[in-house]
Order: sequence, then C-alpha cells, then structure tokens
Amino acid sequence: MSFLTDDILKGTDWRALERTVARVMAHAGWEDVNIIGGAGDLGGDILGVFPKTNRLESWVVRVKAVTGGKYVGVPAINEAVKAMSMYGTSVGATATNGSFTLSAEKRRRQLLDAGFDIKLWNGAFLRAFVEGMQENHARKRGLRSYQQEITSKTLAVYEAGGTKALYIVATGLGKTVIAATIAAELWHRGSRRILVLCHAQELALQLEMGFWPQLSKQIPTRYFFDGMPPLIYDGVNFGLYQSLYGYLGGIEPGSFDVVIVDEAHHALAHGFRKCIEHLKPRFLIGMTATPWRGDGKTITELFGEALTRVSLVDGMAMGYLAQVDYRLYCDNINWEAVPELSKQRLTIRDLNKKLFLPQRDDAVISEIIRRANELKSPRIAIFSPSIDHGQRFAAMLSAAGIPCAPLSGVDKANRRRCLIDFATGKYHAVTAVDVMNEGIDVPDVNMLVFMRATHSRRIFVQQLGRGLRLAPDKEKVVVLDFVSDIRRLADVFVFDREGRKKNMESLFLKDNIVTFNDVKAERFIEAWLADVADLGEADDSEKLSFPEEY
Repeated sequence: MSFLTDDILKGTDWRALERTVARVMAHAGWEDVNIIGGAGDLGGDILGVFPKTNRLESWVVRVKAVTGGKYVGVPAINEAVKAMSMYGTSVGATATNGSFTLSAEKRRRQLLDAGFDIKLWNGAFLRAFVEGMQENHARKRGLRSYQQEITSKTLAVYEAGGTKALYIVATGLGKTVIAATIAAELWHRGSRRILVLCHAQELALQLEMGFWPQLSKQIPTRYFFDGMPPLIYDGVNFGLYQSLYGYLGGIEPGSFDVVIVDEAHHALAHGFRKCIEHLKPRFLIGMTATPWRGDGKTITELFGEALTRVSLVDGMAMGYLAQVDYRLYCDNINWEAVPELSKQRLTIRDLNKKLFLPQRDDAVISEIIRRANELKSPRIAIFSPSIDHGQRFAAMLSAAGIPCAPLSGVDKANRRRCLIDFATGKYHAVTAVDVMNEGIDVPDVNMLVFMRATHSRRIFVQQLGRGLRLAPDKEKVVVLDFVSDIRRLADVFVFDREGRKKNMESLFLKDNIVTFNDVKAERFIEAWLADVADLGEADDSEKLSFPEEY
C-alpha cells in the first residue's frame, strides 16, 4: 500500500494527481517543493530543487491527468519547456498517470539534442518509483523535547480513553510537525480515518504538505474544498469546515476516528463548531499558535484545557527561535495632547486618532535603510496597511536602493515568482497586507517592519513569527515597529515583560527585549497596564482613560 492509490492513477482528479507527484518528489529527496499550478502558472505545476553532488538542480514539472487510456502528446512537452524558460530551471519534466505518444517521445529526444534536460514520467514509472522509495520521507523530522512531550501527552490521553486534547505552540515552533506525528502514530494504532480541518484554502493546502515529512508512504492524503465532499477512507483528509458544513447531512457521526483542528481559535465560529459537534470523532485534537479571540470566548470550551503551552519567548529561551532586536518607534505620539486626553473617556478608535501623528513613508524608508546597512544580507518583510500602500511603498523603497516587490494585490504565480526572487536575493524586501499572517510561509527574513495597526494580538504574534525562524548565518531578527495603535504598545510591553521574567539577558539589548525610542512612552504604557487588564484584545469601541501621571 502507498499514497499513490489506484483512484489517483485513474486520472479523474487532476488536482490530486498534481499533489501526489509533488509528494513523490518531496518524499524522494527534492527540496523546496512548491505546487504552483493554476491560472497563470506559466506552463508549470510544481517547482523543486534536487541536491546533486556539487550543486543544486532546479526543476519544474508539468502534470497532465488523462482518463480512459488516453495518451499525452507533444503540447504537454512544449509546456514544460516554456515553464523551464519562465522559471529559469535547469530541468523540466512532464508527469502523467497515463502514457506518452510516440511523437512526444520523439520531441523529447529532439529537445535533449538541443540541450534541454527534459524528463517524461508516465504512470508505470511513477508506480515503480514509489514502490522503490524508502518507507519514510527523506526529511522526516526528529522531535524536539517539547514536541515529544506534547506528542506523548496526547497519545496518553488517547490510550486512557480521553476524547480531546489541545496544545498551544507559537509560530515557528512546529505545531504542524507535532500534529502530523500524532496523526501517523494514531493511524498505525488503528485510527485510520483522520480529518484535518481549518478555515482557509491556502492553509489546508499547506497543512497537507506540512504533514508529508512525518507520514510513511503507506498513509495517503487528500484535500477537499471548492464544493468537494471529504473522502471517508483510510487516510488523512485536509479541508475547510465551510465545505464540510454543506455535506453534514450525508456524513454519519463517528465516520472519522480523529479530527484535528488547526488554528483552533476559529473553531468557535457557529458553522465550524457545528461541524465538530456533528462529527463526534473518537478523538478531537485542537492546535493553535494564538488562542486569543476578540469576542472573549475561550477555545477550552470545545477542546478542554491545554496540555502544554509554548510561547514565542519560551521558544527563544530554548534557542529554537531567532533572537530579536525590537525597536518600537513612538516619536509619532502627540504628547502635547495627553493632558487634555487624560481628562476624557475616549474610545480606542478615537484615542488612536488623537494620540498618534501620521507616519511619513520617507522617514520610515530612511530608518529601514539605516538598519538594513547593519545587516549582512538583509531580507525584509514589511506589513502594510493596504494593498495600495504596499505597492506604492515597494516602488518607493526600490527607488531608494532596496529592491522590493509587493506580495498583496498580485496573482498566485506572480507572488510565487516574487518569493523565489526574494529567496535568491534579487529582491531584498517584500510588502504584504495579510498573505504572511497565517499559514503562508515566506523565506526566512532578518528584518520585520510593522506599518499596519493590526488591532489583534493574534495577528501581531503571527506576523512577528514570520521573522523568528532560524536560518544559517542569521544572528537575529530586527523589528522596526512604527506603532499607531495603543493596543500594540500594550502587547509589546507585555512581550518585553515576559522576556525579563525568564531572565533572557542574551536576547535583544541585554536588559530589555523591546527598545522604546521615547522613554515617555515606556513610562506611559507601564502606568496604564497597571490599571487596564488585557488591553491588547480591547475592542475599538471600548472607552478608556489615560493615567494622569506618566
């Protein structure tokens, strides 16, 4: 048995075939495998890098599904050649569940003679290749101590007859690795119908790929959305609760042995919760990096108390996340307005408007350039307040000497191409509104620039996590936070205070995690936090009073 199942080889689901070919490549040792197929894919479906003895070999693969014994001809070969040119790869391949025509074989020989390295993978080749692969993925990860602890606790709850488990692990610390390891272990223990639910299509696709390294080749995976129902079979389904919701009437409770919910803070939404309550799995697992919700509800209502919590500061203290030099810029605070404002009870929305002066983009760019000059190879991720701003700011930064590309407001193919250019150094910076918040990985960065008022601690932590992943030659991540929301001041101050409690003197600037460039702001927010609980999750309409002494 393997993940290359007979129904996939029938070719009736081209998306499943495309993802299976990607899994074959990743399992066998290709690195940085990315599925790029879709509108505007420029002839390619999968990108990957194969490590040769003395170099890295870049690949692009065109996948063609056929039914009823049909053959793949010359056009598919030409599409692979076009994709080689568009993505700048050294090898091109066409993969199919069927076979190739004689003219396609002839075309390949002509291209080889012309210097194009073209591969043809038919269904028989793919089946034989998978049969010959090792049982475990080439990059199966060993578990860190805290990951092993969470896995062991979860499995112990399962073996003791428990029905639910929850763990909270910060961005960049491998919560998906933990979930995939648990799923693989439960599959081998007999709970083989596994459903992984989330709230966003990109996240579902990324989750499936994130599980692959921990799964043996025996365990098939599939995804569902766009009106597709989940398959009830021995394997792991990935999909959206929104798609599942429409099929609940046709799914018997207990059809799935295990349900795993990613970004579990979304599970209290009415439709999401109804799905979980209807399914009644033998075992329910919730995982999230950010458990906070703006409505005050708690995910423990559904998943029980967390078995373990591992925060960003925990991860940094253990050495699994990058050190941080956090620069909080408060020089746009209108201190002259504070005496008057302290006598009023204002909503947070009105308070932000009166307290913060607008940041000038040219001043922000000057500071980015100054700090980037301190880094060996700057890789800068900038969170913009809008798509228009992100595109305009990218052009301004490029004109100032730091090549920058916008990720928001462009199609998937262009975004992927920009990320490749970002990773290789063609671009030193990218701007984004929300595509880096949740579920979308970007190349490791060593500078984050916050220009967006997120109004949410959860989004703030997710954005911060984009820069905390370790990388070779990465000493730290520099964070430039041009704050424009009083709640951000509070969240950053709490983050700093947690770090001090853990005595993390090796991080940041010896004594502080966060450097306030205005001492008035630090005294002000410290006085406020003494009186205001959980300001970071306060609503825009909530009314607050300033501390009279700061």
